[in-house]
Amino acid sequence: MGDSWTTVEQIDAKRAEFEQALGNSWRRPAAWAVAHEADGQILVNRVNVAEGYLPAAVLATVAGWPGLTGSVPLSAADLDAAIEMLAPAEACAELEHPNLRAWRYLREEIGDAGSAVVVFLEAIDILAPEDRFVAAALAQVHRGRVENPDGTTTLWRPVGPAELALLQESGFTAWPPRLPDQPIFYPVLNEQYATTIAAQWNVAASGAGFVTRFAVQTSFARRYPTQQAGAVEHLELWIPAEHVDTLNAHLVGTIEVVGEHR
Repeated sequence: MGDSWTTVEQIDAKRAEFEQALGNSWRRPAAWAVAHEADGQILVNRVNVAEGYLPAAVLATVAGWPGLTGSVPLSAADLDAAIEMLAPAEACAELEHPNLRAWRYLREEIGDAGSAVVVFLEAIDILAPEDRFVAAALAQVHRGRVENPDGTTTLWRPVGPAELALLQESGFTAWPPRLPDQPIFYPVLNEQYATTIAAQWNVAASGAGFVTRFAVQTSFARRYPTQQAGAVEHLELWIPAEHVDTLNAHLVGTIEVVGEHR
């Protein structure tokens, strides 16, 4: 394109330019992804949740905008065009450019005769989508979950003695409100990770750590993307403190204590 965007402000201006050119039908997606199919399997190369709006607008410009949720095929030539459009953003050293790296890797993967897909999602709590590329993107957004056939998702949370006492006061039927310095409620997605935190962090901080397990309606849990906090098995949900009452309204059954460490 012959120019470069060296500041965040310039990148924001380009994003606004692309979005304006897309017209009034354009809506920033809740999430979007690029993927391709190999040996009958859909591989999601990169997924973005509530971010990457400039690359999303570039792909919508090149491949077309399906209008909210949907998937659009990308030819190798389309991907080349998108890479060329987005490449000037690399001049901005203040930002990382993971989408551009993913696109270049994807371009190598599909070769000149191959194809890929861009997926746009209007929401991340969509249940049973018919589009298999949409389903694959959502599976990546919600990776690591224990989703049960009865429509619930199993979660775990390590707690110390103080939080355990508050759970006991509720009859193990509700999570207590967060404190002012606790803006996020952090349940985790597997018992091993919860056990590690309870045994190592809670014991050191307060003399004892407890592992709790609870079930929540899957339709609620899917509102929140999976977050990775370190190692690949360190998977969490980040639920804003103001959503804890809503979480409690979607609990199924009681909160159980399944482990104790001292």
